[in-house]
Formats: sequence, C-alpha cells, structure tokens
Amino acid sequence: MSAASWSSGSHPRLVPAQERIERRAADLERYLNLWRIGLSLAAWLIVLATVLLHGYATPEQLWALALLGGYLLLALAFQVFLARYGWDESLPVAVVAADILAVMTFLGGAVLLDRSMAAVNSQAAFCAYFVVVAMSNLRSNQRAALLAAVAIPASYAAVLFLAVAWRHVELAPPDPRYGEFRWEVQIIKLLVLVGVTWMARVEATLGVRERTRASLDPLTGVFNRRYLEEVLSVEVRRALRRQQPLAVLMLDLDGFKGYNDTNGHLAGDRLLVEVATALSGAIRAGDLIARYGGDEFVILLPHTPGETARRVARELMNVVPSSVTLCAGGGCVGAGVDTVEKLLLAADAALRRAKTAGSGVVAG
Repeated sequence: MSAASWSSGSHPRLVPAQERIERRAADLERYLNLWRIGLSLAAWLIVLATVLLHGYATPEQLWALALLGGYLLLALAFQVFLARYGWDESLPVAVVAADILAVMTFLGGAVLLDRSMAAVNSQAAFCAYFVVVAMSNLRSNQRAALLAAVAIPASYAAVLFLAVAWRHVELAPPDPRYGEFRWEVQIIKLLVLVGVTWMARVEATLGVRERTRASLDPLTGVFNRRYLEEVLSVEVRRALRRQQPLAVLMLDLDGFKGYNDTNGHLAGDRLLVEVATALSGAIRAGDLIARYGGDEFVILLPHTPGETARRVARELMNVVPSSVTLCAGGGCVGAGVDTVEKLLLAADAALRRAKTAGSGVVAG
C-alpha cells in the first residue's frame, strides 16, 4: 500500500476545499482588521485634533494617543501576519481578548492617572465595547462570543470598582467635560453590557446551530460533503504541521443501482439510512462520517496510519446490513498527498481499483 492511496466507481467532482475554507475565514479576519485599523486611526486623529484645537492635552488624552498609536501598530502588524501565515482556529478568541484588553487598558489607565471620571463617564470609550461585541458577533464563534459575554461586563465592573474603591470617584465634584458620577447610570451601563453581550452570544449559538443543520445530509443524518471538506481542510493542515498520520476511507455500496431498480427508490433510501446508521455506530468518537454523494460515504480517521485504516475498512464491512456489500478505498496524508484534493483523489482512485477487483474489496 502506498502512502498516497489505497480503491470509487463514481467520478466525484473534487472541490479544493482546503484553500477555500481557510481563505474565507482569513478574508473575514482581514476585513475586520481593516475596520480595526480605520477606527483606531480615526480615533487617534480625532483626539489629536482636539488636543491641537485646545492647545493643551489632558492626561487621558495623552494616554489615549499613546494607546491608540500602539494599538494601530499592532493592528497593522496583525494584517501582515494574516497575509503571511493565514488563518488559525485559535485566532478569533485571541483577537477578541486583545480588543477587550485594549479597552480595559485605556479605562484602567485613566483611573491610574487620577482621571476616574473620564474612565466611568467617557461615552467614546464605552462605545468601544460595542465595537468589540459587533466584531465578535460577525465571526459567529461560540467561544469568542462567550469570552465577550463574560469579559466585557467583568472588565467594566473592575474599572468601576477601582474608580470607586481607590479614587472614590463617587465623592468627586462634577467634571466640566465628563459630568458627575451617578450610580444609577453606572448600573444601567453594566446591565446594558450584560444584555448586549449575552444576546450576541445567543445569536452566535443560533448561528452555529444553523450551520450544524446545514452541515448534515437530510436523508441519512450524517455530515454532508461540504462539511467534510471543511473539516478535512483543518485536519490535513494539522496532520502535516504535527507530522501525525491521517487517513480517509471512501466506501461505496455494491450494486446499489440494481437494488434501487428492483426494490424502488424508497427502499434504496431506507438502505442508505441503515448503512449510515451502522457505520456511524461503528467508528470512534473522534472519527467523522459523511455522505459524499449517491451511495458513497467517506470516513475521516485522524491519527490513523494506512495499515490501521485498511483494517478498519474490513471491520466496517461486517457491520452493514447483510443485504449489501461494500467496496472501500483509502488515502493517507504523506509524500505527495498534502492537500484535501489530493487526499480525496487518492481515496477515489483506490476505490475504483477495489470495485474493479470485485465486491467486498478493500484496496490501497
């Protein structure tokens, strides 16, 4: 058995998913980061113009200029990083955490500079939290949304506690620019942050559920081809990066067209459901099964070398209904097989060899 392939009577159109999925995620992150750059630059210019117009700078304005300048440089560096290294699944949570930390750093810095009224009453700084929520929500990432829902209200509560417990801002006279401290206003602001962030989290959860429904094959209930390719795009990269084995099995029902012609399409559909259910119950928790099209199924086997995958294929042939036999071909990530396209092509070629050899054959 070669590292590239092991045998599909069909000729599926192989979509290059590896580049497509990661490019889509990277494009979204680049788009959001361009907004981050634009908003940071606009805020920096507004603060600078205010300073020049009045001829002097308050401590919080100097702090804002320094922080916005550093944040702008980091955003530019992040844009270069995305262009060079692409997207990674850990990025959304890390970026949301960085955005929240930036807002909290400004507010906390204002308290440290003895400008607590600016920290608790600055509308511009408070609105920055909503920008973070909006950007987090666009990603439809549950972990990022959960982080925002917990960290944003908590960070503002921490700033408020620091301003009250240390600087006693509630006793300070009204500020000519930021007004007076009012408990009811601060409580409302906290409640608004809690409400907005948790509504965003619910929306992200619903979005994930909707995508989950869209990722399932409506007949068999297993994953569909599109979702398979999305997962493969991540798993192939991970296997190559960590130098771990990764195999796929492509399974085809022998004589399914004849079974359909003899017993009718409804019976054929029931058979597909039975096969999908049997295969789903026989694979490991970390494996993935998808209907690839027609009577073909693909099983993704992470951390599995070729010899083990071939043994798994023979075992799976014994779990399907006795009225049907399977042919199987497989592909493994290895020399010359470093993309989703090549991996599926290797499995498809192996499946064709298996079907040529006869019923119930595993090739590779």
